[in-house]
Amino acid sequence: MKNLLVLTTCFWAISSNAQENPNTSEAKKTYWASVSELIFSAADLGNVRVYDANVVNVQQPEGRLANPIPRFSAFFHVAQQYHVNFARFAGIYTGLGIRNIGMINNLNDTLRIKQRAYGISIPLAIKLGNMEKRSYLALGAEAEYMFHYKQKVFVGEGRGDKDNKSSEWFSNRVNAFNPGVFVEFNFGKSAYFRLKYYLSDFLNSSARQDFKVKDNVMYFTSDRSTLFSLTFGKVVTSKRRKSAK
Repeated sequence: MKNLLVLTTCFWAISSNAQENPNTSEAKKTYWASVSELIFSAADLGNVRVYDANVVNVQQPEGRLANPIPRFSAFFHVAQQYHVNFARFAGIYTGLGIRNIGMINNLNDTLRIKQRAYGISIPLAIKLGNMEKRSYLALGAEAEYMFHYKQKVFVGEGRGDKDNKSSEWFSNRVNAFNPGVFVEFNFGKSAYFRLKYYLSDFLNSSARQDFKVKDNVMYFTSDRSTLFSLTFGKVVTSKRRKSAK
């Protein structure tokens, strides 16, 4: 918790110092902006079943509800946005970014697994509100391509002890293309929060979800892996230009 508070404080301090005077944004029609974010995410797995890969199961093990744990991530989330304001009350934005997104789940009382992926994202959103003060509601969709997967396994009660970790480039463990929809509330002074829901499962149901416990290969199946996130961020304007009069 102490590390989380330190990271959060540093994030907001750096972003606030980098922010431009909001009065300079008045009457600007198009501009570029840099984005930094703090992300909380979780996923609903439904019922999970854990298997020992070395044992041929004659009967399917009994499933149990996974216990999702909120995942916090402060690194590495960067993006560039391009904003176009049609009027003082409406506009759109798009852009390109990199995001670290994932989930943590207790599969049973002594087994916890953390799974995440880095993705390249392209959003498209419509903005409604006060464009001069940069206070608006944004409704949008985002395409995300996952290019690097990583997992960590913890064994024991509570948080457990880290047993092993693995990572893969362009892994088939997750769905590479995962679109989502979001609603974003920008409060002016560049601060915002966003609620996002992914339309596809985070995990690829066609791939076996292997992991090791004490060098013993195991795997699990789940009903689904629906991912959602809550993001707190800063949009810092880097360059703008006025429309021709």
